[in-house]
Amino acid sequence: MDKQELDAKIADAAKSLLSYCIVRTSNYFEAEDLSHDIILEIYKSANNIRNNDAFYGFMWAIAGNVYKQWCKNKARNKECELMDNLYDEFEFLSDENSELYLLRRELTLLSEKYRKAVILYYIERESCSEISAHLSISESMVKYLLFKSRQILKEGMSMERNYGQQSYNPKGLSLLFWGNGENHYYHLCDSKISQNILFACYNDKLTAEQISLEIGVSLPYMEDKLNELCEYELLKKDGNRYFTNIVIFTRDFANEVNAKTTELRERITTTLTEAISKYEAEVRNIGFAGADMNNNSFKWQMVSFLLYNAVVENLQNKINIAYPKDKFGTECFVWGSENGEQSSWASQFGFGISNATNETGDYIKFMDFPINGEMVHHYYFNRQNVTNVFLDIAKGITDKFSENDKALAADMVRKGYVISNEKGIFVNAPIFTKEQHQKVKEIFADTTAIIADEAETLMETVSKILKEHTPVHLKKFVKDMAYLRLFEDTISAPVSILYDRKYLLPYNNNSLLPTTYVILK
Repeated sequence: MDKQELDAKIADAAKSLLSYCIVRTSNYFEAEDLSHDIILEIYKSANNIRNNDAFYGFMWAIAGNVYKQWCKNKARNKECELMDNLYDEFEFLSDENSELYLLRRELTLLSEKYRKAVILYYIERESCSEISAHLSISESMVKYLLFKSRQILKEGMSMERNYGQQSYNPKGLSLLFWGNGENHYYHLCDSKISQNILFACYNDKLTAEQISLEIGVSLPYMEDKLNELCEYELLKKDGNRYFTNIVIFTRDFANEVNAKTTELRERITTTLTEAISKYEAEVRNIGFAGADMNNNSFKWQMVSFLLYNAVVENLQNKINIAYPKDKFGTECFVWGSENGEQSSWASQFGFGISNATNETGDYIKFMDFPINGEMVHHYYFNRQNVTNVFLDIAKGITDKFSENDKALAADMVRKGYVISNEKGIFVNAPIFTKEQHQKVKEIFADTTAIIADEAETLMETVSKILKEHTPVHLKKFVKDMAYLRLFEDTISAPVSILYDRKYLLPYNNNSLLPTTYVILK
């Protein structure tokens, strides 16, 4: 391999090597030093590379050897026996070099089976026979666990443990879902622990002990989260090492996308406003219920209508997204998005797309932004009786309402989804017949095609960027995940831009719902 080829391969691998070092060191400066040592050793030993195909295997072997030597250079030899006063309270936290501090530190890193045996024997003062009954294992197994624990603790106390960056600068992660079925995952990242486990294992496979050090959480407090994430297959194991099984849109990725797609987002925004102005009279003249809505509601409705038809119906059908099946048999994508991205629209105008249908084929369409503090579709999701009542009101069929139906209607009035006055009760949303809805689609057909083309161009750019920010085992999902990123770049982003420019204004409770409408079959 000549020097030019070697330089090119090392340049391509530099980011991966730095990620490898960041996970294994206590700060960014140490990581940089370690990565430089690895690169220097690769150059020194380059003559030993058999052929170009062997480069990466050779590189990681060098990295492992350099890291081992680095650890030896930093190691401190300390030993301590397990003591009967382990359970006593001491003022030990101020001295991180004390034997008791090191012992307790290592206890937090013991896996559950060893930790339970140690705690029962040394802290709870149970005998081996009592522990045997307590854990439903043999006495010989208890003795083995205690023996093995002493070995593990002794070895760990002689090591220098460096807490990772996430221990003092935790990440924030939102878990997102798109698919043809129920979202089973919405609760899994409510915890900071779960969020940071997924981040810690994203670019590298880590043991539970390494994760504990990286995120600064003792094993007893994170074992349940590890098991839960594995159960839902957001996390997987390779031997005793964990790795993240979903794509994460990191902050670095998002910032690069934002920088390289600004012009495309602006073009989409301009296309929206010009089309809405050009065709407003023609759309209102269709005569659907609510066609006389105020100007702000009309703009919200048409922006939502155009973006949905361009990105979801037009582009998705064109590129044929292949949905993987999850463990529940649901065709869906689950992915993470790092909180705190520079793209304010991701947090300000995150949204949900949903339909709620009755048995006759009428449906409510939600292109749902939290304009007035909450998303409307959550109220209807998996509540067929609520959907039926709302659509019956839309059709003017209320004379046979049961007491329960009336109670649901009253609740929707309180929420502003239904209006009650001296003339009766009415849904607070535009109502289209199937033919009227099709007519609106035809009016905007050219516009949605233009936006879909712009979105496809943007998706190609995003795909290239995402490929550079995604671990090898997840690269097969990059193209489809780039489409899902479009929800932020071609839906949330234009809405945020138009809101900031006051083209779209806050929702007025006296107006029709701005992004919800009904289609009657």
